[in-house]
Amino acid sequence: MFKRRNVIAAGLSLAAAPMLARAAAAQGTAAKAKPILIFAGDETSEACKIWRTQWEPLFKQAPVFQKLDYRVVFPKTPALLLKPASWPSDLRWVLDAFLMSQVGVEQGAETPRFFLIQGGQITFTAVGNNAWRDVMWPTLLDVTNSQP
Repeated sequence: MFKRRNVIAAGLSLAAAPMLARAAAAQGTAAKAKPILIFAGDETSEACKIWRTQWEPLFKQAPVFQKLDYRVVFPKTPALLLKPASWPSDLRWVLDAFLMSQVGVEQGAETPRFFLIQGGQITFTAVGNNAWRDVMWPTLLDVTNSQP
């Protein structure tokens, strides 16, 4: 004879199964997906203007670019960069995680900022054109097994 407790537990298990399957599939997809590079900047920053006119065109022509999903968050002001409404809905979690981190608290809207996302997690962040050249670029080459 079935006890009510067993029937409820079985019902909850059946109800949760599709959600767990979707979560597992999403994790599997994230693990197989290309790494994501997010460029976060603002229109008022001179350093961002240099990135957009000098470094970004070179980056887009490099073989490593084809191995990444490149996303840009580029509002008018630094203050807007820290507002969720300025970020695509699928990337707002990156802003939330950044603002809760020690780096986010200390550096806030310093730009240009670069986030490397792998397997659904922020694995690296760098700020400034020098950090792009000296740290993020070599990291991207390593992660994608690419040549410059």
